[in-house]
Amino acid sequence: DTSGSVWGGIVRRFIDATFDILKSTEAFFERVHVHIVQCDAIVQTDDVITNLQELMEWGRTMRLHGMGGTDFRPVFGYVDWLREKKEFTNLKGLIYFTDGFGTFPEKMPEYQTAFVFLDEEYNNYDVPPWAIRLILKQEEI
Repeated sequence: DTSGSVWGGIVRRFIDATFDILKSTEAFFERVHVHIVQCDAIVQTDDVITNLQELMEWGRTMRLHGMGGTDFRPVFGYVDWLREKKEFTNLKGLIYFTDGFGTFPEKMPEYQTAFVFLDEEYNNYDVPPWAIRLILKQEEI
């Protein structure tokens, strides 16, 4: 979520923590195909990471795109389109870092979804029942 309400340092800290987790898993070095999708009310960018060098370069040169309103549905539509194109052979899931203020999809996707919130930013309890709701404390990232 790169909307106006989720911006800058918060996003950077989450990305750094996610990268640390990815780099610590053996599976990351064997085979990885991660799409980092930036979206506010529309999909802004999609960067594909397939190895550690690409991950490090992306992290070093990353720019945030967006700052508009928040609508979660375009990302789900985009992921479904990528699945139709066979971009994913075994999609494990979607992790959506957000403050939760936006329009959620009405129907459950065919893959697991986690909405990740920071505790100080989280106060939206309208997460769909089919989604995982993960609330991180500042010190955890």
